[in-house]
Amino acid sequence: MKTLPFIFAVVTVLLPVITQKTGLSEKYGFKMKMLCAFMYLITGVVSAVAVYRITAYSVMILTALVLGMLGDFFLEYKSKKFFPLGAAFFGIGHIVYSCTFLFVGTYKALSHIEIVAGITLVLSAVTLLFAKVKLRLKGKKKLILAYAPVLIFAFASALVSGGLAMNEGNLSFGMCLIFGGVLFFASDIMIGVGKGGIKRPKLLHNAVSYTYFAAQTLFALSIYFQ
Repeated sequence: MKTLPFIFAVVTVLLPVITQKTGLSEKYGFKMKMLCAFMYLITGVVSAVAVYRITAYSVMILTALVLGMLGDFFLEYKSKKFFPLGAAFFGIGHIVYSCTFLFVGTYKALSHIEIVAGITLVLSAVTLLFAKVKLRLKGKKKLILAYAPVLIFAFASALVSGGLAMNEGNLSFGMCLIFGGVLFFASDIMIGVGKGGIKRPKLLHNAVSYTYFAAQTLFALSIYFQ
């Protein structure tokens, strides 16, 4: 039972790569993405079961994972009219992540809220300035700008909470949060750049899904190391 979270985590991280390389994602795009989303949720559930106790941290992370899966569903669904709903689920999911890293568990980022706020303000300013100068975001794509500070705040909270964990000797938990936050941030930057009309290098064509699913999986796995 103790090894199951790691087995599911490895499968979840590799699944987007396998579906891309085999052409399954091109043929069954929506179904394959939902399968990957279901797998990161299962990784979280198995991680919670493996520690033999239900904690507030586990419940909060699982809630954020469910919201992320709903976001995936509505963003990828055949009708574009659901795009704002998908973005809303993702935004709420990041708010749940932020609250978790700030207020719940052993390593509460709230104790260093000034660092969280500083990172958020600096990166939000840089992101919005870059978007204004370099990107062409119109209509519904402007949701990306509203979403950016929410994402960055969750990213900053994860970094600080993960740093506190590593400082206190829980390296595995800390690395899950730090690398998960970094991968999430990188994934959303690439989405924003793509939506803004900047062509991504061919090498990074599939990097959005690779980094996104890896990030969700690391947050899911953090339940095991809490």
